[in-house]
Amino acid sequence: MFRVKYCRETTLKLLYLIDVLGLSGENPADILEKNKNFFKDLNSEEEEFIAGIIKKIEEEKEKIDDLLKKSLIGWKLGRLMSIDRCLLRMGIAESRFNDQKAVIIDDIIRIAKKYGGEESYKIINAILDKVIS
Repeated sequence: MFRVKYCRETTLKLLYLIDVLGLSGENPADILEKNKNFFKDLNSEEEEFIAGIIKKIEEEKEKIDDLLKKSLIGWKLGRLMSIDRCLLRMGIAESRFNDQKAVIIDDIIRIAKKYGGEESYKIINAILDKVIS
């Protein structure tokens, strides 16, 4: 059974960990393996999905951040909360290999409401809608 919503939440948690601890550049599979005890029995397909998103962000971080900077009118990327930056990068990275863009945006919004600031989901929705739709 593939739990896509759970995978997206797990991906966010790992991206946040990478961002806060400065683990950028490390192998996504290694980061997942080292922190596996924090997540509920991921199967190999789920691990692949999570590692794929993290790897895509690592590979295309400059391009993704440039897209975000162009869409953040009156804001700087560094002003966003780490969670919000991670969610935006995650949505853009996944949209590179998953053509269900509306589903991605809906799920990212759901996660933003759960983990982000009170108004985070609004800016995330506007930016993802502009960048990946």
